[in-house]
Amino acid sequence: MDTLTHGLLGVALAALPLPRRLDPGGVTPLRAALLSSVLGAELPDLDYLLPSDDAVLQTLSAHRGYSHSLLAVPVVAAVAAVVSKLFFRRAAFAALYARSLIAVPLAHLLPDLWTGWGTRLLLPFSDRRWALDWTMVIDPWFTAPLALAAAWSLLRREQLRRAMAIGAGVAALYVLLRVGASAQLAREVSGAYPEASSVHVFPAMLGVTRWRYVAQLGRVYAVGSVSLGAEPIEAARHEALPNGPLPERLEQARTVREALAWARFPVVSVAPLDPSTERIRIADLRYHLNGSPTLTFVIDVDRAGAVRRARLDRGGSAAELLRRLRKS
Repeated sequence: MDTLTHGLLGVALAALPLPRRLDPGGVTPLRAALLSSVLGAELPDLDYLLPSDDAVLQTLSAHRGYSHSLLAVPVVAAVAAVVSKLFFRRAAFAALYARSLIAVPLAHLLPDLWTGWGTRLLLPFSDRRWALDWTMVIDPWFTAPLALAAAWSLLRREQLRRAMAIGAGVAALYVLLRVGASAQLAREVSGAYPEASSVHVFPAMLGVTRWRYVAQLGRVYAVGSVSLGAEPIEAARHEALPNGPLPERLEQARTVREALAWARFPVVSVAPLDPSTERIRIADLRYHLNGSPTLTFVIDVDRAGAVRRARLDRGGSAAELLRRLRKS
């Protein structure tokens, strides 16, 4: 999820009481607990700052990499606790470490897991991306109760624990409702496409009851939207390989392999860019608006198989996407 939401979840977890044995005498101030918990919630995303001249590899390989694995949780938590100890010398290190050790998986890895982007929890043993498709990466309906609770806590600091507990409870209830909606909508789409080999539903931008869907019909994808209690509305159909199979020499380029491994419903097209270079476009139909892809990896590969340029095409600016969303 986004940086703000991770941080707010860290604040909510910092408000939880710890067993006395982890904080003898209760000498750890609330500010120290907040710092260690918020750092634990935010530090995994520092991997996005790793230098790379390939925007696609940075997005798919560097980000949500080893710092987001279960194996790294104790290490990331230790870093957060050490930094917090530098600022709060009197605080019990065990309490700071416990705070950050709770925050890394619950305030960062878990929220990333329930988005559609996916996260590689089992690195380095498995490169598989795990994704539950319950919310968008940025979901204001989930973030709002946490933000309101934090704002109230600034005015009534003595009510921090109660306010954040209520905010976290409302946010958790929202996620549970989306889990149920996802299962019900998948059944509705399956009923509309009995011949489909697979059917998946995905959260829509700013949508609560309205979701996107993809139904795989052989080498063709049917995409559209579906709402609770309504028939699915098909918006378009796309061929998976409109230009035919991807040549092996292009498929072997690392950036192309990463994009194909990440995309669950890829539409892959190839066109010559100049006499020595071809442009590969890999769109994932998980991200579509009215049937048109909103996320495409654009990769230029020369005849020797070297990647000359790679970028993300997000279907226009945020303002353009919002205008298209309002029209729909």
